[in-house]
Amino acid sequence: MSLITDVRSIEGIKRAWPARAGIAVELVDRRGRLRAGLATDAGVAMSLYACDPVLGTIPVGEGELVVHRHARRAVVVADRFVTKHVRKGGERIACNTAVAGRIYRSWGLAVANVTDWSSTALTYTRLPGRSLGDLGDEGLDGWKALARAWQPTRDAALEPHTGAHEACILARWAEQARIFDTIGEDPRITEAVLDVSALLIEDIDTTHVVSHADLHDGQLLWDGTSLGVIDLDGARMAEPALDLMNLRAHAELHHLRGHLSAHSLDVVIGHIDDVASRMPTTRARLEAYLQASRLRLIFVHSFRPGASSWLGEWMDHALSAHSSTH
Repeated sequence: MSLITDVRSIEGIKRAWPARAGIAVELVDRRGRLRAGLATDAGVAMSLYACDPVLGTIPVGEGELVVHRHARRAVVVADRFVTKHVRKGGERIACNTAVAGRIYRSWGLAVANVTDWSSTALTYTRLPGRSLGDLGDEGLDGWKALARAWQPTRDAALEPHTGAHEACILARWAEQARIFDTIGEDPRITEAVLDVSALLIEDIDTTHVVSHADLHDGQLLWDGTSLGVIDLDGARMAEPALDLMNLRAHAELHHLRGHLSAHSLDVVIGHIDDVASRMPTTRARLEAYLQASRLRLIFVHSFRPGASSWLGEWMDHALSAHSSTH
């Protein structure tokens, strides 16, 4: 059996990611605690609860450990604060959060304040609300608020993220899926990745704006009145199509999984199209980034055990959409 097959059979498995020496796993143990570990050909080595070989002991206190990616990061959520533990780069994350946060607040969005930080840990105020992804059909007012707020804003303090960068990310995910044989051989996918990568690198003279660079409906919190945006770690100057089309691809996936109705998906796409019409971009750039996001989601979720029931349908959706544009 392949390593990914072994990972999918782990009791309590929740999520998995490719790692240098194997596949990083996150599971819920028999006591209901979130644990992280590393699966290799030699077996699965699990860390003790709230402990990590790189991050060290993770203080939980009265909070809840909600994310633990082996040797990479952990997140603890408490009533009034959220603490993120990372390998390194706390200063950069704090700076990005401050710069992008200032921009998003100027739009009228809520952003968590960094109250304390070091090179390996940051503490934020906790924003109210539930994610648009969790809300599904009940979150349409939040999508409307986002569309109204979104503006093409520039800030030279943020690093650039080009179409070439995005092509590299897509290629890296495709390579990881190949190495661990998570989706099998499919020449259609290889061809689609090459086609989309060629489109992405054609970003000469494109206008870049402040971008989240990992914006999906899980990063947007709606409390019925205000909309908040979280996880600004990787904020960049990028083409408007990057955030817009990543949002759309995630909405499409939530519809396919039954978390968003057809009507709501149409509404969400309408809001995204409305924003796109005000942005310095083109239909060709939007289409390139949309195809890239759809393909990337294939590779990301191919490592997730819970995706087996719908991943084939999503692959068909992504590949048929690609074929219709070529």
